[in-house]
Amino acid sequence: MVRVSSVDQVATVVRFATDHEISFTTRGGGYSTSGASIAHGGIVLDLSKLRAVHVSPESHTVTVQGGALWADVDVAAARHHLVVVGSTLNQIGVAGATLGGGYGWLTGQYGLAIDNLLWVKMVLADGSIVTASETAHADLFWAIRGAGLCFGVAVELGFRAHRQEGHVFAGTLRFAPDKLPRVVAFVNQFESLTDGRQGFWFGFTMQDSVDMDQCHILVVLFYNGSESQARQFFRPVLELDSVVDTTQMLSYDGLNGILNTADITARRDSLPKIDITHPDKSVGFRRSLRGSNITLPLDAEFVQSIYDEFSAMVTHYPQARDSRILLEFVPNGEVKKVANSATAFASRGPYYNVSSLFEWAEARLDDEIRSRQKGMMDRIGGDAGIARHPGYNPSTHGTGLYANYAGRDVPVEEIFGSNISRLRELKQKYDSHNTFRKWHNLNKHANPPD
Repeated sequence: MVRVSSVDQVATVVRFATDHEISFTTRGGGYSTSGASIAHGGIVLDLSKLRAVHVSPESHTVTVQGGALWADVDVAAARHHLVVVGSTLNQIGVAGATLGGGYGWLTGQYGLAIDNLLWVKMVLADGSIVTASETAHADLFWAIRGAGLCFGVAVELGFRAHRQEGHVFAGTLRFAPDKLPRVVAFVNQFESLTDGRQGFWFGFTMQDSVDMDQCHILVVLFYNGSESQARQFFRPVLELDSVVDTTQMLSYDGLNGILNTADITARRDSLPKIDITHPDKSVGFRRSLRGSNITLPLDAEFVQSIYDEFSAMVTHYPQARDSRILLEFVPNGEVKKVANSATAFASRGPYYNVSSLFEWAEARLDDEIRSRQKGMMDRIGGDAGIARHPGYNPSTHGTGLYANYAGRDVPVEEIFGSNISRLRELKQKYDSHNTFRKWHNLNKHANPPD
């Protein structure tokens, strides 16, 4: 691991790795569950010392170094009553989340993070340093917005910021499973009710305090407006009898911590059904992030079947009780305004993301847990996603697969759709040695671990 403290040092490390054909990867926030932040037998370029954020209130721009976390950006921008479209988690890296697309709670108003990206200073495979924008290296800027981690190390990103004077209403609720039909009924009205300022996620997770054997309905609310407006909008859900209710008015820089993943290593002693003896190389907390898409309206019986399958899995494998599935309803009107061919990001369409973060402890369960996760995500996409609709065209309606949620075994053609040919041409131009292949390998039809 090489922990750099300057852009020139980044260039030196990248050039060395390319010249000597050494397996190489960049670690920004280190949140990747696919191994994209590590390189066994190779070099990990750690950007954690490059976390500076500069806010220009006059021009409404925010300049961010490549090792910054979203928490750094949210806090810095808030001091000037500004916000940047960023991740829904503030503990992850800015560069990684952005270069794959970048969904946030403000996406309904302002689009994706890449739609608010003004420039990126990037170190290429040969060690050269370029700044890509709409007017300079425009072809690279096209590729960066959606597939940027395949082309270089982003050492600086420039974002368009937006004015944010007031607080937002947000928080989580947990419901017993009998409330699921009512939650689904509200979701099916969401598209007709939203004006872009709201977000509504729901999914499944184990209750982490009172009843450890009960899989609950997790709901996440967001409303960019007053509390009275928010409570009126979400009234059908808020009036349900909840097990937990953390909803409140929050500053925007406090919002994106509400879903941060708990440190399950510190909590493992609270999970009595898991018997782990250390040291043991076959044991170590493992995570797998995988996604799909879903369309409205939802069929309540189908959603119930996904709940039943997930609940059975976490009950059968108690060490996987920290896993969760979330159906993420963030208004997509602004996202769809940009054509799928306008940037490398090819998942702009009339659907919503589904994310699954599965966690477990023992290597012997790797294949089983990952297989169950893939099966659930495939079933959601196949039975309730955009591909089931008559006349679906990936080039027009999007691939339905968010690159930041895609597993590494997913063929890149399924992620980038008709943009893959141009991406491969640009890959030859900017990274002919395929130095940057740890995220999604554009030179292969699938992405086995490097």
